[in-house]
Amino acid sequence: MKTWSLCILACFLAFSVSGNAYSEDDDDHGHGHTDVEFVYEGGKIAIEFGDEGAVFEGEFPTEGIDLQFTSEPGFASEIEEGGGIGAGDQIVYNVMSELLFWNDGFQAVPNSAQIRVVNRPPSPLVPDTLISGITGAQPGSLDPAINRVGAAEPNGDFHSDLDFFLEPKGDVADPSMFGAYGYMISISTDAEGIADSDQFAMVYNFGLEEETFEQGVEAFASLVPEPSSALLSLVAIFGALPFVRRTRNRTSS
Repeated sequence: MKTWSLCILACFLAFSVSGNAYSEDDDDHGHGHTDVEFVYEGGKIAIEFGDEGAVFEGEFPTEGIDLQFTSEPGFASEIEEGGGIGAGDQIVYNVMSELLFWNDGFQAVPNSAQIRVVNRPPSPLVPDTLISGITGAQPGSLDPAINRVGAAEPNGDFHSDLDFFLEPKGDVADPSMFGAYGYMISISTDAEGIADSDQFAMVYNFGLEEETFEQGVEAFASLVPEPSSALLSLVAIFGALPFVRRTRNRTSS
C-alpha cells in the first residue's frame, strides 16, 4: 500500500486546516475515550493493550442526541505519550471478521444490525465502512481509499477519531438490540518495511449493565487470535484463553 491519491489527500488537508468537524485531532463531541495506541517496533505496528487484553471498548448511548453514536475508541501515536510515527505516514484498518453479538453468550446479530464507520476524510472522499453479521473481511487500502484512519502530522504525531453508528436507529433505543457488538481488526501503514499489527477486537456496549458488559468483553478477548495463530478462524479459536489487560482511559484535548 504505497500509493495515495493526491487529490484525496489535498481535500483531506483542506478539511483539517479549516477546522472542520471531521478534523483528525479533535473530538468535537467532547467525549473522553480509550485510544488504540500504537508505535512502530521491530518492523511492525505494535499495539499497547490494556488489562483485558487485545480489546478496545466503546459505548453506544441509549438516549439523547448521541443515541447509537460514538467516536470511541480513537487511534493514536502521540509524541507526548511516548509515541510518534513517520511524518505523513498513512494509517488504515483492516476488518478481519463479521459483526459479532454477545448477550449472555454469543448470538445472532439482532434486527439485522450493523455498525457504520465514517472514515477520514468522510464520504464521498473515503466511503463509509459497513460491518454486519454477513460482511466478512474488508481489507483497508490507500488507493482506492478504503478504511482510512488518517495521516501523521509533519512531526510524526498521530491522533484520529472515527465516527461509529449502530444501525438501524429509531427515535428511541430498542431494548431487543441491547448487547455487546464487536469485530476483529488490524491496522496497516504505508511506511516502508512496517508490517500490519496483530489482530484485536473493537467491542461496543449498547444497553448492558457494566458488570454484564465486562463479561462480554472477556468473551470477545477469548476470540482474538494469538500472533502465531493469526490465520485460524474465529470458530477454531473460540476456546482460546483471554488476554488480560485493559486500555487506559484518556480524555481528548
